[in-house]
Amino acid sequence: MSVMVTGETERMALGGEPHGPFARWSPWGSSGAALRNRMKRRLGEVIKNRLKLTDISSFLQLPWNTWLFGSLPPLLSKFYLRTLAALYFQLASKERSAIKRSLEATLGASPTPRQDRRRWARARAGIIDHYHEKLYLAFKSYSTIRQNCLDRVKIRNQELLDQALAQGRGVILITGHYGALEFMPGALAFREYPLSVMVHCKTPRLKVILEERAAGAGTELMDPKSGEVLFTALEHLKRGRILITQCDEISMWRPYKDKTVRFLGLEVPLDRSMDLLARKSKAVVLMGLVHRLGGRRYELELLDPAKHPAAQGQQNVSVRCLSVLTEYIFQRPDHWYEWKKLNQFLPAPQEMAHADKTIKHVLDPLAFQPGGVPQPG
Repeated sequence: MSVMVTGETERMALGGEPHGPFARWSPWGSSGAALRNRMKRRLGEVIKNRLKLTDISSFLQLPWNTWLFGSLPPLLSKFYLRTLAALYFQLASKERSAIKRSLEATLGASPTPRQDRRRWARARAGIIDHYHEKLYLAFKSYSTIRQNCLDRVKIRNQELLDQALAQGRGVILITGHYGALEFMPGALAFREYPLSVMVHCKTPRLKVILEERAAGAGTELMDPKSGEVLFTALEHLKRGRILITQCDEISMWRPYKDKTVRFLGLEVPLDRSMDLLARKSKAVVLMGLVHRLGGRRYELELLDPAKHPAAQGQQNVSVRCLSVLTEYIFQRPDHWYEWKKLNQFLPAPQEMAHADKTIKHVLDPLAFQPGGVPQPG
């Protein structure tokens, strides 16, 4: 967290005694700053508990926001969401700092403060685009969503999916928290592909809506947090279905004890769940990534990770998919929205001196949580 302060205000923020015209500002002296910090932390806890806030997802899915998304046209709802998210990131400065640290660790330090601000603005816009797409697809009418998924999402290399299904062994369609991921299930389900999706919803209302819409489109949902999901996934693949799952759901990885992999230039544990699922099911493994083309148009690109140049020579399914995803993220960093989760693989930031006396932001008690929940987006 950083706060721009100067002169006498800076000394007060760091816990020094106020001087000059500021001497009468706090009758408690240095203890006044500590008292104010405790009050702000307490206020943050009250806000968090009252609104049931844990992260930006729950913040943006507050009831009045979801109602607005069913009523506003896309341009207005996106403007509203970006305004709301700008407020969120001003208050939740630890999360903002976590994202910026990850961007710098993987992409390198920006040459100038202006370029740093631009990179942060692009990354933030990508995160907000993801949530806008999520809420738009969840709370617009069923007919509107169907029409959008068919008209606005084109599929590249669709023959790869058709050929894989024809083998009758099922298809593991691996994706990542990249681009307009939310459109992938609809783009396939509304084209009558037999789809199964691993999804965990953060709000009960969203879960009910997704279950109703999935049933209407012939899609089956699985919750990875409801128990042992491997056997359920194997059963779906045995029926010749397409199983959508994510290779970069870091909080849900089942890592090997002695294997790591380079992901976005960082040494991270190697997840064994993808390898296990592919080996047990003998299903065909493909990747799918949804690119934003502008003008509310999208392209679902299907590819074979084993044949992609970025994964050349790699044997593990997990390594192949992370290698391919890494290449796409480096090309479009604003398309990936899980930057904060990389912080658990970075050295801990140096704690500020006199941390208990620094100015706190009201949502800092939310803190950075490296985990998350697996969703189709």
